[in-house]
Amino acid sequence: MKKPDGRGRDILQSLVAAGKPGRPEDGSPSQARPSGAVKAMSLGLDRLSAEAAQAKVLREELASRETTQELDPALFSASIVSDRISSASDGRLQQLKAAIAENGQQIPVIARPHPTEEGRFQIAAGHRRWRVAQELGLKLKAIVRKLSDQEMVILQGQENGPREDLTFVERARFAMQMETHGFDRDTLSAALSVDKPEISRLLTVAQALGEDLIVAIGSAPKVGRPRWLQLVKGLELAGAREALDEVLGSSDFQSGDSDQRFAMALQAVGSKQRTAKRRLASPDRIAWVEKKGRQVRLVSDNPAFASFIQQRLPALLDEFAGSAEARTEKQSKGSSH
Repeated sequence: MKKPDGRGRDILQSLVAAGKPGRPEDGSPSQARPSGAVKAMSLGLDRLSAEAAQAKVLREELASRETTQELDPALFSASIVSDRISSASDGRLQQLKAAIAENGQQIPVIARPHPTEEGRFQIAAGHRRWRVAQELGLKLKAIVRKLSDQEMVILQGQENGPREDLTFVERARFAMQMETHGFDRDTLSAALSVDKPEISRLLTVAQALGEDLIVAIGSAPKVGRPRWLQLVKGLELAGAREALDEVLGSSDFQSGDSDQRFAMALQAVGSKQRTAKRRLASPDRIAWVEKKGRQVRLVSDNPAFASFIQQRLPALLDEFAGSAEARTEKQSKGSSH
């Protein structure tokens, strides 16, 4: 057996000595003085007692928390606003369905008592789990809370957004639906966990596209904000909507996945952009218009035309200031503040 080292011997000796009466000094009664090791053990026991008390409080708190119920999916209705764009070809939905079929529903949905229908519930978070339970014929695991409309949409956004990774256009549509229901910008910001300038950008895209076009294209998980903005700009050109309608009705568009449908839509308005550029150029290629994002440039390699434009520019600016386009731009800027 290994002998204790010097530090170990000191600790053992102090423990033994702590149990023996000390020698009286100057006639005072003997007192046992606890060693440092005993004090450390005492403090350790105190900490253990405190942690045990905290654990008891935690257990009691957990026992009083909301319980998960297993209910008939037919008793549930969708939220007052929709964040996800449902699709039969949604790969994420199929993965969730396979996981629940194999392992059961691991995460309960969050719902509230239906505000107008007795005995029914309204889902705040977990619409896809609800859909899967219906398709598989399973009971739906749910936590039911009392929630106001505002609490419901904030919870819906905060539960679904970070965990489920909503796409850009789904977030834009969610913001538009919340605003349509009368929620203020503070509520929209809280639900989507973004600042108000980002809310304005989301609303700009969603309102320019419209509900029907967003749903027709779908969630487009591989498409970010820059390309959606590109589509919005393309739709401003004359004839772009008509060209897009032709694409939306095609069999290729209907059979494609969401990212493919977006690409077809962008290509349709892109062809209109190229046509517009060709029409603005004269047969002698005096000048042409280039558009990149929000910037528009009039380009010319003809010195005489450049001199002509410089002379005419003040008159053109005055003419623009009194035009319908200028008034529309002022109204749009005023409504955004």
